[in-house]
Amino acid sequence: MNFFAVIPVKYISERVKSKNFRKFYNNKSLLDILLDKLIKIKSISKIYISTDNEKLKLNNQYTKKRIEIIKRDKKYCNNKTPWSDVIHNVVSNIPINNNDNLMWCHTTTPLFDDYEIALRQYKKNTKYNGLVAVSKINEFLIGENKIPLNYSWGNWHKYSQDMPNTYAISGALFISKKREFLRNRYVISTKPDFYVASSFSSLDIDNSYDFELAKYLYKNKKKFLKIKN
Repeated sequence: MNFFAVIPVKYISERVKSKNFRKFYNNKSLLDILLDKLIKIKSISKIYISTDNEKLKLNNQYTKKRIEIIKRDKKYCNNKTPWSDVIHNVVSNIPINNNDNLMWCHTTTPLFDDYEIALRQYKKNTKYNGLVAVSKINEFLIGENKIPLNYSWGNWHKYSQDMPNTYAISGALFISKKREFLRNRYVISTKPDFYVASSFSSLDIDNSYDFELAKYLYKNKKKFLKIKN
């Protein structure tokens, strides 16, 4: 089985200025941190960076590490083009076969370290045609129409530990064959397996508060990993 990874990174970030490329920890960016994790996985044949950042150049430590930059048209780097078109464009430009396996990885989950473990799970499980990283939600959810989403009000109300499992897409990792990405024009396959990660490792950076929180947690990661969640 051939495995490849793609990291989509836009030059301009609307909610967090230059979040993919600015210093995050120890003079490294979120992109650098993700590359450091992926290049350690020997079963990944090549890592592609899809970006419109014309100034992006690989550091010397990465130039010989099976990493390649694929330039992306700015048309596919805004919040106007449908997300499905962006996905299709990014995947179409990756020079691999349709039957090759592709890992779609985001920089915005720097606390997620389980890429290799998730990859092994994907390899072993033949019942599914993909895998998506999720985190378990043990909260009482309610919609804006005041209707509960995963429980019911009343004297039949269950304790949270007795509720049916509910999951959130973490955004850290999506795996399937290239043909699945192209056919569905989406990152999640038609029959995905779940890789259930901790709530700690599933923190996704969506705004400036998340960025600063992730920096603090990353810096103190060893301490927080001792806490069960």
